[in-house]
Amino acid sequence: MVEFALILCLVAVVAITTITVTGNQLALTFQDIEEAVMNPGDAGADAVFTCPDSTQAVLHGHKYHCHP
Repeated sequence: MVEFALILCLVAVVAITTITVTGNQLALTFQDIEEAVMNPGDAGADAVFTCPDSTQAVLHGHKYHCHP
């Protein structure tokens, strides 16, 4: 019975962690889609972001990525 309780606790911790991490990313992705639908001609989505090494970053969803 003790082993079953430990396994059940481990499964619960893994499930809560997975839902928390995935849920946050899912919410941000949904916000990106909602913004694109509400403002299809928004020039702010095309604004250039400069990386620390003075190169142009690429916008992927809600995050800018600097290419090495």
